[in-house]
Amino acid sequence: MHSTILQYLEETAENFPDKAAFADVEELYTYKKLVDAAKRIGSSIAEKVSRRSPVVIYMDKRAYNIPAFLGAVYAGCFYAPIDSRMPAERINLILNTLQPGLILYDDKTEKNLDSIAVQTEKLHYQTALDSDINETVLNSIRAAAKNTDLLYVLFTSGSTGIPKGVTISHSAVMDFMEWICDAYQLDETAALCNQAPFYFDASVPDLYIPLKTGATVYIPPQNYYTFPKKVLQYIEENKINTLFWVPSALCNTVNCKALEICAPQSVKLIVFCGEVMPCRHLNVWKKYIPNALYVNMYGPTEAVYACTYYNINREFANDEKLPLGRACSNCGIILLDGDQEITENGVTGEICILGQCLSQGYYNAPEKTCAVFTQSPLHTKWIEYIYRTGDLGYWNEKEELVFAGRKDFQIKRLGHRIELGEIEKVMLSMDELEYACCLFQEDGEEIIAVYAGKAAENEVRKTMSSKLPQYMLPQKYIHLDQMPMNLNGKIDRIKLKQNYTEEH
Repeated sequence: MHSTILQYLEETAENFPDKAAFADVEELYTYKKLVDAAKRIGSSIAEKVSRRSPVVIYMDKRAYNIPAFLGAVYAGCFYAPIDSRMPAERINLILNTLQPGLILYDDKTEKNLDSIAVQTEKLHYQTALDSDINETVLNSIRAAAKNTDLLYVLFTSGSTGIPKGVTISHSAVMDFMEWICDAYQLDETAALCNQAPFYFDASVPDLYIPLKTGATVYIPPQNYYTFPKKVLQYIEENKINTLFWVPSALCNTVNCKALEICAPQSVKLIVFCGEVMPCRHLNVWKKYIPNALYVNMYGPTEAVYACTYYNINREFANDEKLPLGRACSNCGIILLDGDQEITENGVTGEICILGQCLSQGYYNAPEKTCAVFTQSPLHTKWIEYIYRTGDLGYWNEKEELVFAGRKDFQIKRLGHRIELGEIEKVMLSMDELEYACCLFQEDGEEIIAVYAGKAAENEVRKTMSSKLPQYMLPQKYIHLDQMPMNLNGKIDRIKLKQNYTEEH
């Protein structure tokens, strides 16, 4: 039985010492080099901070981030990634919550250290890498390790804009990796293309599948995703066969018509998670790369990466909705109306998650933790926590979970309960629309449709009128040349609300 993910790493390094583990356009880490670098960094960190301390990795996104993460783990600590592009205000909010024992930085972020308000020790990555390995200290740390120890903390703000630190243990990540590698036959032949930032949970499969399997992860420069043709060519050149991408990145590729220029047939598995995948965009991917398996997964950061999966094995019309499917191994899903479980097909309730995948709560935020990590109301004989996601769903006739929107995206207008996501789905079924977001202005009960794409407003209005009842139709339509995106690559709803519901 493994107590930490480091055992995966070391076993894989013994089996594939000279195989590429992580590579960007400038540097490549074999598994042997990865272990050596992580141990050096871990030895250096262990000299400066006590075990179970938070270690912030504040660096440019590169392959050398991975030995930094693992170095924190070798030191008996847990890591929290902060990207070099994050604004100073958000960084200080995160650091104030964490009160880290140490910040590991690089040349790119060194110039920003003066803007950090929290007083803590700082260590340059290269200085840590130049340290000698102290096997005695590392072995002592390992002997005391438990699989319930924290592996990482990722900060998510949801709809509030206030960062919350989601804690995830070694056991939660190892359990998910065991399942996903078995379910999709992932082994040393897998070649992945990292898309998500490392501070975003969509990157978790890219970071940990290799440690278990001996796979290779390629890390293209982030600006490649601004020009999707470039990243598709990168995939083709490196014979990449597995993608764990967020839907926004897949949609952007379609919107830019990049697949018409380059459709890499080496790709055999495409998994998307983190937001709704419009079927119109999915169908374009399936047209150009027809032999891949497409998988829709669902799960918040509080559940490692995903807690449900749906292997897409039939055709879906552009305006249909993909099921979220069934629970992953060692996960469970219940739907609640208040504290009452919903078992009847078609009835909507709050999606609640239980099982090995769950976070241990929000770091240094007990009130926020207690609000959503609660005792299961289905029994009182023993302790069993569930996570109340705030997402809505229902069971279809095939006993598959179907997403029905967010509780905080559900509005009441003219006596009707309306899910804004249903309006967005209709808009995104239009070929000429690239992005869509619906807002609600409570002072006048107005629905505001914000969109980007080539469709004229009268065409959007006509389509909406033909597919939605009168009470669901937006009162305002705002066309943008470019939809604002947050650092995670999702539509920045907070900014849109500020721009169009507070000023108008």
